[in-house]
Amino acid sequence: MLWSNQSKSARMSILYITAGALIDVWTLAYYFFIMRPEAEAHPGSAGGSWFWVAGFFFTGLALLAIGLFLGSIGRAAAKSEVVPVAPLPVSPVVPVAPSPVVSNAVTTAPVSTVQTTVPVI
Repeated sequence: MLWSNQSKSARMSILYITAGALIDVWTLAYYFFIMRPEAEAHPGSAGGSWFWVAGFFFTGLALLAIGLFLGSIGRAAAKSEVVPVAPLPVSPVVPVAPSPVVSNAVTTAPVSTVQTTVPVI
């Protein structure tokens, strides 16, 4: 079945988009070729036949546009419908104590200068 991998909401949105576009196409075709005052002013004109031609032509264009746009939108939405995989158990991380820094440097104390006095003889 074509719809087996899609959710019910995805099917309904495609149905609503398609139905809405086709209703718009046929409403505009009816207005421009049947209901407009210019169409009624010329009853002998071929407005009725142009109604069908324009209606089917724009129906085809609407279905083509829906197919083009919903294809890329559907592929992007399919990624969001993927069932999340359970995360793998993570082993606890034991913190490692830093190794002590051993220095071989000799510590020295500050040396003060001693003034020596020479005995006078």
